[in-house]
Amino acid sequence: MEISKNIFPRNLTEIEKQLLFAVLPSNKIGYNSYREKINNLMVISFGRFGGTNFILGCKGDIPDFSISSSPIFAIGTVTTNFGKIDVLIHEEDDGMIEVDISGVNENDFTNELIIKRCDTFSNWIPGDKSPYDNLSVREVLIEENKYVLAISLSQKKIWLHDFKTGVNHLIPLTNYYNELMRFKNIREPEIALRPKLFFESVNKYADIDLKMALYKYDNYLHKFKLPGIKTKVGQPKTKRSFLKIFNRGNN
Repeated sequence: MEISKNIFPRNLTEIEKQLLFAVLPSNKIGYNSYREKINNLMVISFGRFGGTNFILGCKGDIPDFSISSSPIFAIGTVTTNFGKIDVLIHEEDDGMIEVDISGVNENDFTNELIIKRCDTFSNWIPGDKSPYDNLSVREVLIEENKYVLAISLSQKKIWLHDFKTGVNHLIPLTNYYNELMRFKNIREPEIALRPKLFFESVNKYADIDLKMALYKYDNYLHKFKLPGIKTKVGQPKTKRSFLKIFNRGNN
């Protein structure tokens, strides 16, 4: 089957492109730019996990497996005439992109692929229900028409929506929770060392708590340039920057 070829470098198959593009909506400029990147890359090797895990790059590129995978950029489940297929795309790193396409038997792709639906965080916009299950999402406004922090209790996921690019940046629970605990000065081990409690207790935290945890996280990991934030009227905080990384799969 073409999707499991292990001769490198090779071009992406049309089926692989369809599946990768399914979690990269073309109507959002941030995701569309990844479509363009992927169109210009080849499959240069297996990823660190082998099997359905591949590295996209240019001929001659050599992946560095001594460092961990880059943060996840897009993830979703694509329902097709061959069954459900899980698709994962990491952030570009040194001109290369790690991807994973899994969930079906490697001999299934014998006919034309028909995509029936795609459940992905990439499609979410403020006001929508949670991807996958259509349940409620808590939204915390970071800056009007620029950033919204979203929290899905049912999916146990946190992401930052960028209005300009349309990208939903998935945020790792553990790192974010650590900053929330520091901001709230919560030191009891039974709370501070149990990140999974976040989704059970999130309603105990005010929007300002969740905002400031994001800014502290930003200051620590330095990716986005978030706007200033006010903790009290007339007392603006200075601008800081922030990042996301989401462990491979779920955190």
